[in-house]
Amino acid sequence: ALTGLIDEKNLVRRSGGKTGDAIFVTGVLGGTLESHHLDFIPRLPEGRWLAENIRPSAMMDLSDGLGSDLPRLAQASGCGFEVDFDKIPKRRGATLANALRDGEDYELLFTISPRKIPRLLKVWPEVFPKTRLTRIGSLISPKTSPANWPQGWDHFERD
Repeated sequence: ALTGLIDEKNLVRRSGGKTGDAIFVTGVLGGTLESHHLDFIPRLPEGRWLAENIRPSAMMDLSDGLGSDLPRLAQASGCGFEVDFDKIPKRRGATLANALRDGEDYELLFTISPRKIPRLLKVWPEVFPKTRLTRIGSLISPKTSPANWPQGWDHFERD
């Protein structure tokens, strides 16, 4: 466990998303056990920069996989979500199922107002040229998720 302090003006919760907000992820997802288990770079500079400069409406890390974490963010925000599965960035050799279920990607998942997208896409490559940024979908109303949306990593699942 960690503790720390944050200036209230830079606090971004997972509960601030609004209907119509764009959903973004950093990096690539999936293939954790095969390629980078416990060997990852936390997106701390990216998260801090986003909070201070773009002010996402909601943000969290992807620790349990997009399959679990995106529904958590959407539910906390009182929204549903739609995703373009073809846009989900996958690590080389990972399948879509891996990208949704593996967990421990430790990338950022965040939502922003559509009016902020042009500035984000213009400035991001200048500030973080080595960190991929991908828009994967939108928050929607009502509180629904795509059909057959898979559960992400479950620490208590038995084999």
